[in-house]
Amino acid sequence: MMLSLWLQTLLLPAAAASSIVLAIAALVRGRGRLELAFVAGQVALAAESLIAFSLLQTEMPGDRLFWLELQQVAALIVPLPWVLFVAALVTQRPTRWLWRLVSIAVAVAATAAAFTQVLSPAFQVADVEASFYAARLGTPALAGIIMQLLATVGVLVGLEAYLRASTRESLWRSKYLVLGLATIFLSRFYFLSQALLFQVLFAAHLTASAAILLAGNIAIAASIVRARLRDGELAISRRLLYRSVVIGVLGVYLFGLGALGWLLTWLDVPEKVFWGSLIVFVSALGLVAVLMSEDIRWRARRFITLHFYRGKYDYREQWMAFTKQMGSLLSVEELSRQLLATVTTAVGAAKGALYVTDPRDNKLRLAGAIELTPEAILDGAIVQDLARQRRPVLLDPYRDALPQPALHPIPRGTVAVPLPWQCALAGIMLIGPERTRRAYTIEDLEFLTTVGEQAAGAIMTARLSEAAARSREFEAFHRLTSFVIHDLKNSISALSMLSQNALEHFDDPEFQRDAIKTLSSTVDRMKALLARLTSAPESSDLRFQSVDLAGLALEVTRHIAGNRVTLVKDLAAVRPVQGDPDAILRVMQNLVTNATEALEPGGGMLTVRTSEENGWAVLSVGDTGPGMSDHFIRTSLFAPFRSTKRGGWGIGLYQAKYLVEAHGGRVEVSSKEGDGTTFVVKLPLTRIANP
Repeated sequence: MMLSLWLQTLLLPAAAASSIVLAIAALVRGRGRLELAFVAGQVALAAESLIAFSLLQTEMPGDRLFWLELQQVAALIVPLPWVLFVAALVTQRPTRWLWRLVSIAVAVAATAAAFTQVLSPAFQVADVEASFYAARLGTPALAGIIMQLLATVGVLVGLEAYLRASTRESLWRSKYLVLGLATIFLSRFYFLSQALLFQVLFAAHLTASAAILLAGNIAIAASIVRARLRDGELAISRRLLYRSVVIGVLGVYLFGLGALGWLLTWLDVPEKVFWGSLIVFVSALGLVAVLMSEDIRWRARRFITLHFYRGKYDYREQWMAFTKQMGSLLSVEELSRQLLATVTTAVGAAKGALYVTDPRDNKLRLAGAIELTPEAILDGAIVQDLARQRRPVLLDPYRDALPQPALHPIPRGTVAVPLPWQCALAGIMLIGPERTRRAYTIEDLEFLTTVGEQAAGAIMTARLSEAAARSREFEAFHRLTSFVIHDLKNSISALSMLSQNALEHFDDPEFQRDAIKTLSSTVDRMKALLARLTSAPESSDLRFQSVDLAGLALEVTRHIAGNRVTLVKDLAAVRPVQGDPDAILRVMQNLVTNATEALEPGGGMLTVRTSEENGWAVLSVGDTGPGMSDHFIRTSLFAPFRSTKRGGWGIGLYQAKYLVEAHGGRVEVSSKEGDGTTFVVKLPLTRIANP
């Protein structure tokens, strides 16, 4: 059922008027390219509405064909300025190339539409004098509908990308703009698809489009009032745009396959299934090859960045990628490979090499290369210029001045990038020519300068990490040797006590048996020390078994008693603890030897006790020596290489504390200057896991 004449008369002019008002408002607020694209789009919509109004008002068949053809031309032009507007909205920078492309597309669309009307009728209308109701679409009109659909999809994809990239603040300012444009172009997509499906253009669709245009313009007006069309800038993610290009290529490919199928049917080609399947398979292989080509992918990225963005590089994205890829690499060898791959990928180079300065002789050594002959020689003049200028230089001017084959392996267009660190060079990167064979721009060289500074810091950090790792290895070795030396000192001390007591008790058979036993155990311990020095670090772990704490204490104190030492033993029975007997024995020897050496030359008392206390096996070693100050206990007692004894190593208590804590125990000390010292070792009676 046709809409009433008064409704047609009201809606179409109102829609055109709303577009004109918005165009004037945008033109008053600014004359930038974004505003000009918006104005052109609104003027095109207004013209389309006025042409549709004239079409609906005429009753002569000849006049209807004229207005239909003119409406077709206007409909082809309408999406083009909006494509430019959306591109400018999401990329911040509508380039001259994009403006020229849209201008050419407008001219081509208008010219093609005019020629198609001459060569073949685009519409068929009823040959009666009556108001326009519908028109059947011919081949030129159907082709125009398809072109409109593609352009409309482009506008909608751009709006969707804009929404994805919007922040909350920018979305608050522009949501009505997006809502209005989306409403207008979604309705156009629906009506165009209906026309393509039924191959008929209905008058009701023109009137409904005008009503939706009026509603959409009201929403756009609200956005202009709210945000002045563009208070802030929004940039679409480059990665998202790259993916959109891939999706667009796939869409064109599928559209081409559909057109090919229609052409095979229209030409009535025999064996359509065979030829169609063959073409689909071959074209799919070609498409995959194109999408997987590094050169083509780089050319696409370069084209997009040059024509849609202000800068070639997204520095935030590059910095995050650089930090993520370099942050976990702690060796210069690993870092060199990743660094070279990251930089060559960023600038689109297929070749590169990295030379790192050897700190031993300050000479450049090749650390890594990508498709570049490693034998390339860097002349002293190049290195001096890089160190002085501290910015990338093109190697071509040096090629003729140097003897062959100095730069012969390096292709033309290669750039040498210094890696400055303080007043010297941490290295030099050679970056081959860009895949497109175009010369590097000033922006490329500035980017490489920044990357070179960051790379120098990463290399020096890796060197510091390697030095720290070597220091830790030496520290572990030094700790092991100091422990062994101290254990050897304790064994010598035990043998010294044995020899002193032998002068008085050598004729005693019981002493002889104890002496032989002590000598045997001392030899075993010294063999174990030698094994610890010659074994791998992991083989020197503690070996847990059941240990009799009181029995070990009795063995350690067996030959201590003498003229100057009064030994008091209170060795109560203690349940066995789980531990390494050799390690616990070394702890006891350290404590007992220290206590004995702390006694005054005139003698003193040494007290050794064992007991149980709240789930702990307790060993107490006390002496009546000079004691220690609280400050020394807090700051130096268990620190390595700190000793109050002349000629002492300062290792014994550090080792004892380390071994006790490895058993899950703890060492406590109480001392008072002039009143002796007592060490208390507590070991858990419950079994603990191997450390």
